[in-house]
Amino acid sequence: MGTVLHTLRTERGAGGGSVVLLGAVALTAAMNYGLGLALAWLLPTDAFGAVGVLLNLLLLATSVLAAGFPWALARDTARGEEAGSVRVALVGNVVLGTVLGGAFAAVQLTSGAVLPGVGPVPTLLAAATIVVLAVVAVLIGALQGARRFDAVGAARVSEIVVKVVAALGAVGLAGYGIGGVAAALLAAAVASALVAYLAAADRLPRGSRQPRRPRPGTLAAAVPMAVSTTCFGLLGTLDVLALGAAGVPLAVVGVYQAAAVLARAPFFVGSALSDAAFPFIAGAPTAAAAHRALLGALRWVPLVLVPCQLVLVVVPGPVLDVVLPDSYAPAAGPVRILSLGTTGLLLADMLLKALFARGAAAAVARRVPVAVLAQVAALVVLVPTSGAAGAAWAFAVGTWTTVALLGVLYVRLLRPTWSTPVPTRWAAAVAVLVALLLVATTLPTAPALAVVAAGLVAYAVLAVPLLLARSCSPATEVTS
Repeated sequence: MGTVLHTLRTERGAGGGSVVLLGAVALTAAMNYGLGLALAWLLPTDAFGAVGVLLNLLLLATSVLAAGFPWALARDTARGEEAGSVRVALVGNVVLGTVLGGAFAAVQLTSGAVLPGVGPVPTLLAAATIVVLAVVAVLIGALQGARRFDAVGAARVSEIVVKVVAALGAVGLAGYGIGGVAAALLAAAVASALVAYLAAADRLPRGSRQPRRPRPGTLAAAVPMAVSTTCFGLLGTLDVLALGAAGVPLAVVGVYQAAAVLARAPFFVGSALSDAAFPFIAGAPTAAAAHRALLGALRWVPLVLVPCQLVLVVVPGPVLDVVLPDSYAPAAGPVRILSLGTTGLLLADMLLKALFARGAAAAVARRVPVAVLAQVAALVVLVPTSGAAGAAWAFAVGTWTTVALLGVLYVRLLRPTWSTPVPTRWAAAVAVLVALLLVATTLPTAPALAVVAAGLVAYAVLAVPLLLARSCSPATEVTS
C-alpha cells in the first residue's frame, strides 16, 4: 500500500506528466472506443441513441462540475496557495452537483422529456453519478495543481476499467440495457473518486489545519471559470441534445453518436496535453515562458492528431465498415464534419486552459458564450433542414468560432512570436498521406484499409525527425 501511495503522490514535470497522461489517455480512449463500439453491437440502434443522450448529459454535467472550483483550486495549488481553497471547492461543487442531479431527476421523473422511455432506476443512478462526479472534479483539480499526474492518470484509468467491465457485464451478460449502463457509470465514478482521494489525502487539510476562509480571489476566479467551462462543455454536447430535442428519431441519434465517438477521440488526447501543461503555464514567470509551455503541448496537434483526423475526413467509409455494424453506414457524412470540428475543439481547449492559467478567466468568460450562441444559431437553422449533417456543421461553427475568439485574446495578452515557417518535411508528409487517402477512396474496404495504413506509415517515417526533435519546437514551426 505504501508503494502504491508513493507512486500516486509522485510529482512530475511537464514532460513526464505529458507522457503519463498520454499513456492514460491512450488506454482510456482505446477502451472507450471499444465500449462504444461494443454497445453499438449489443444494443438496438434506438437504445444506443438513448445511451448516447445519457452519456452526453453526463459529459455536460462533468464539464459544468469541472468548470469553476476545480480549475481555481488547480491554479491555487500550482502556486502553493491552496490553503483555504479546498473546503470551499468541495462544498461548492457538491452543492452544484446536487442541484444538477436533482434537477435532472425531477424533470425526467415527472415528464420523461430528457430520456424518453427511461424509467426511475436509471434516472436516479444517473443523478447519483452527477453528485459523485462533483467530488471527483475537485480532487482531480487538486492533483493537477500539485503535478501528481500519475494519480490523475490512475483515477481516469480506474474509471474506464470499471465502466467497461461493469457495462459489458450488465448489458452483454445480464441484458439490463440502459439501466446497466447507468449502474456502470455510477460504479466507475465511485472508483475514480476513491483513487483520487487516496492520492490527494495528504494535501487535503483537516480540522484545525483547514483555514475557514478561502484565499482571496478563489471565488472570484471560480465564477468566470465556471461560466467559460460550462459553455465550453455545451460546445461538445449541444449537437446531440439538439437532435433529440428536435424530435429526430433515436435511431438517427444513435448513428450520430457513433460518428461522434469516432471523430472526437483525438480531443481527449489534446485535453490531456493541455492538462499537463496547465500548472507550468500558471507558474511561468513571464508571458514568453508561458507561451513556450503551451507550445510544448501544442506541437503534438499538427504532428500526431491532425493526421489521424485526416483519415476520418477523407476516407471514413472503410473505418466504419470495420468497426460498426452495417446500420451505421450513414455515419460517414457526419464523421467527416465532426472531425473538422474536433480539431477546432482541441485547439480551443488548449487556448482556454492557457488563458485560465494566466489569470484571464474573466476575459474568456465574455467570449466563449458568444461561440455557444453561434452554435445555437447554426443548430436552429441547420438541424430542421439537414438533420444530423446540420448538427455536425453547427458543432464545427461553435468550435472554430471559439478558436478565433480565444486566439485573438491569447495573442493580445501574451504577444507570442512566430518566426519559423512550416517545415518542408511536415508539409511533404501530409501531402503523401493525403494523396494515399484519396487513392483509398476509390477502393473496396480491404485494399482501402491497406492503403490508409501505408499512408500513415509513410507519414510517420517522414515525420519521425520532427516528433523526436527537442532542440527546436515543431509547434512553433507548424503553427506559424
